[in-house]
Amino acid sequence: GINYGNAGFQDKGISLMVRDVRDNLIGIILVVLYCVVMHRLFHYVCPFRLLTGIPCPGCGLSRAGLALLTLHFDRVVFYNPVIVPIALYALYWAVCRYVLGRNVRHQTAFIIVLAVLLFAVYFYRIATLFPNHRPMEYMPGNLFSPIYRLIGEHLRAY
Repeated sequence: GINYGNAGFQDKGISLMVRDVRDNLIGIILVVLYCVVMHRLFHYVCPFRLLTGIPCPGCGLSRAGLALLTLHFDRVVFYNPVIVPIALYALYWAVCRYVLGRNVRHQTAFIIVLAVLLFAVYFYRIATLFPNHRPMEYMPGNLFSPIYRLIGEHLRAY
């Protein structure tokens, strides 16, 4: 593991954080660049929604995260309540890695539980809110909409 002991854990934790950012800098820059370009061009970042017009399982997580950071808990629940366990796990992970200096135990199990929870909430929201209620509304003009029209016309012909 990473164990720092008691002395100098802050310096080691900060240097590890800097190293993690440096090691992943290209990926971080590409993600930020993608988000900026997609938002400027399409006003949406999610490729799933741009293609299909249907919200993805992670729909609303960014907005929910901002709401959580600004303590607007009603908006957290509205946009995507799964951000709460995700944020708690991220905090646990960061404390383990950068403060305690140890590897995160059961990381795969945590991620599987979060994924199952994300999909359970997604299917509930699709069943109860889609297609006419924010934030789970259908996005017309998506890239698949011409295909949807052709399929609809074909089905109506029969």
